[in-house]
Amino acid sequence: MSTSETRPPHEGPGDAAHTDAPAATTAPPRLLLAGDIGGTSSRIALAPLDGAILAEAEGPGANLRSSGTAALENITRTVQQVLEQGREQLGADGEILAVALGVSGAGPARAEEVRRGVAERLAGLGIAPERILVTDDLHTAFLSGGVGDDGLLVLAGTGAVAVRFEERQAVARRDGMGWLLGDIGSAVWLGRRTLEAVAADLDGRGPRTRLTEEVGAMLGLDLREGERPPSPTGDPRQDLIRALDEELPAEAPAALGRFARLPGMVAEDPVAREILDLAVSHVLETVQALDPGAALPVVLAGSVLTGPGPLGETVTTRLREAGRSFRTAPTGMPGALLLARERASRHRARR
Repeated sequence: MSTSETRPPHEGPGDAAHTDAPAATTAPPRLLLAGDIGGTSSRIALAPLDGAILAEAEGPGANLRSSGTAALENITRTVQQVLEQGREQLGADGEILAVALGVSGAGPARAEEVRRGVAERLAGLGIAPERILVTDDLHTAFLSGGVGDDGLLVLAGTGAVAVRFEERQAVARRDGMGWLLGDIGSAVWLGRRTLEAVAADLDGRGPRTRLTEEVGAMLGLDLREGERPPSPTGDPRQDLIRALDEELPAEAPAALGRFARLPGMVAEDPVAREILDLAVSHVLETVQALDPGAALPVVLAGSVLTGPGPLGETVTTRLREAGRSFRTAPTGMPGALLLARERASRHRARR
């Protein structure tokens, strides 16, 4: 699917080649691409200028810091998929007037690198760089909340961050430091804390916890006794290390998020409860720090806060009790579509 190329009409016997009238041409459909690109998964949609989404494709995450070195190639493959779906539905190529992608990890630290990499790859699909807007997934998530141009975003998905927006501009920020330095309350953080608690349990350095059985069940191991099935190494601690070496790619820490749901599944367990309580306290303290006067609406985003489970439920209950106005934004796609339509309008106005 190209931004400008139109296929020549088919000519056959009795067609325009045998008449004096010029062949009729049909303008290609004018379309938008919008993307909600997270660290664990991504979703890209194809839509007309005004109207419902025509096609969608899902792909792997594409955060340069947590999704591995193939992150930008993941975006390219997902865009190709949605363009192919659109071509099948429309029966023709379309003109991509604008692209807006909210990309996890495209904040100031690596924004230029992500923009340049995306533009280079999409140019190979016939999409001109000037039609592409790459922003971070925080802007698209915030706009998806529909609270206007001013407010707070609290996002906990693969990573975790909170931002205060004024006139759509990020003016204050907490966390979003990445899995090594922060991202407290994120899926990666929850998964990491879960595995640390299990390791401490097995090693006798920490309290016994039901998380050990839950992690063992996910890995197909009896981490408690090493009997069913028989321990591969003879030591459940070494079994855990070996299994995680196989399950967690060294260059993709986002895979730690696979274990994020486990504390919520055994929330009555004291160790699991402590992990959940710490995450909830962090969210509430962050909201208070960014808006001590409770004047701004809050947008909750990311799978940890908008999906089912005690963590998100506790956060929303506590915000309601504090009299805070809030909305949830399960996906950043509405915000990405808004930005794509705005960019297309500006592009058309210049023509």
